Amino acid sequence: MTTQLETAKQIWNYLSSKGWSQESVAALLGNMQSESGIIPDCWESDIIGNMSGGYGLVQWTPATKYINWAKTNGLVYQDVISQCKRLEWEVENNQQFQHPSMTFKQFSQSKQMPEFLADIFIRYYERPANPNQPIRQTQARYWFNLLKTIQNKGEVTMQCIYSKGKAMYYFTGDKVKILTDPAQVTILKTIYRDNNGKDMPVYDWSGTNPTSDLLLTALKNNLAG
Repeated sequence: MTTQLETAKQIWNYLSSKGWSQESVAALLGNMQSESGIIPDCWESDIIGNMSGGYGLVQWTPATKYINWAKTNGLVYQDVISQCKRLEWEVENNQQFQHPSMTFKQFSQSKQMPEFLADIFIRYYERPANPNQPIRQTQARYWFNLLKTIQNKGEVTMQCIYSKGKAMYYFTGDKVKILTDPAQVTILKTIYRDNNGKDMPVYDWSGTNPTSDLLLTALKNNLAG
């Protein structure tokens, strides 16, 4: 099961890559935490299938508002990125967000403090009967600090490419995939460099290397084409 942090990182990384400021994403996460626990497949009051209630990360109400849109656009409505795409659509079409002097696009690109933006989001997007919920501001600051720290430190992964004989393999960190075309190696190296700012380790384990043989034996059951 995906953890709350893993889902938050998905949202942070995706929306940041689409032009949202980190402050606005943190504000969004602070509100999502109160709305759904940052659980995409979340039904209001845990009444599964209640289309008249709220649904999703931001609890679109009625649920059909989002679910029908997702199905029309060929998206899996329970998916995190599908829900982020709905938010993107709302930004581009200035939907749901009803601020008197700020568009949703301006909100999404704002560099104001996460606390301020979290309050804006609850008042002009969520619009509950009681918008005075400072816990959402505290949560926004929490996600901003945590995800900025993770981003700045970088996450340690064990990804690498290695050869054994004429065969090339890609180790994802938890499984091995056979590479059948040199172009795949080039693409993987490029993506890794773009995401991490450094080259992916590449090893030649063609000879008799006890250390590599032990690793390959441990991974054998995970071998995937």
